[in-house]
Amino acid sequence: MEDNTIILILGFIVTLISVVTPIIKLNSSITKLNVTMDNVNNSLSENKKTVKEHGEQLQEHEIRIDRLEHK
Repeated sequence: MEDNTIILILGFIVTLISVVTPIIKLNSSITKLNVTMDNVNNSLSENKKTVKEHGEQLQEHEIRIDRLEHK
């Protein structure tokens, strides 16, 4: 092979590496972000259930206080 062909092939390989590396890093960052958002959404839904349960307990407690006040 001629020197020009070898230089051309090496240049192409270096260009591919310089383009593919950021794409792979971006892909891993997007994957981490998706996992993090799923965890946040799951914890928010669990917190909503807890808040709803506490709200129901609070309403029951207020009803009991009202009954005691009227006695």
